[in-house]
Amino acid sequence: KEMRVLITGATGLIGSEIVKNCHAKGIAVNYLTTSKSKIENNSNYQGFYWNPSQSKIDVNCIKDVDTIIHLVGASISKRWTKAHKQAIINSRLETTALLHDTVKNNSNTIKQIISASAIGYYPDSLTNYYSEDEKEISTSFLGQVVEAWEQVVDTFKTLNIIVSKVRIGIVFSNKGGAFPELAKPIKFGAGAVMGSGKQWMSWVHLNDLAGIFMHVLQHNLEGIYNGVAP
Repeated sequence: KEMRVLITGATGLIGSEIVKNCHAKGIAVNYLTTSKSKIENNSNYQGFYWNPSQSKIDVNCIKDVDTIIHLVGASISKRWTKAHKQAIINSRLETTALLHDTVKNNSNTIKQIISASAIGYYPDSLTNYYSEDEKEISTSFLGQVVEAWEQVVDTFKTLNIIVSKVRIGIVFSNKGGAFPELAKPIKFGAGAVMGSGKQWMSWVHLNDLAGIFMHVLQHNLEGIYNGVAP
């Protein structure tokens, strides 16, 4: 049978690129959306409703699915007000827990979950760049988010599901992501260096990042992968 994946965050910048890649390789896509008006019903692109804050989900979303690609989460590029910080954490933990419960409590054929994670896991460094097996966790807010998020994703191991995590840096694309945000001040003649200008900025191009997800998907790879180009 054809391969089928369930994608959360399928309409976002990274998600829509992965959908395109899946369709190019003949992989069918189910996707979850909080907006009922965004539900499409094509055999290779089927939408299902969920509302993670209310623990609501259409359990049909996992039918015939081999792999979950979990990308959803409130944007980390907005201003970090107290409320938004809470949204950043909740959106990641609630959605992951809801997926876990859905898989645990319904018969399914899921073999793998590939979850996005953030490069904020590593302490900022002026000289080092880190590999995937780095154990030192950043004490910054993003580091805390990622640690909590990755721990929840790891609960899928108890369901005998392969767990893969792709830690994403700053994504460059002319469609969105960091590039338009960085270009904004420069257009007005006020370009600023991020931080001191001496630290490592982990970045990746959208096409390459989608390629990493596809590689992990097609080869059932387990573990943590850095979706960045140092």
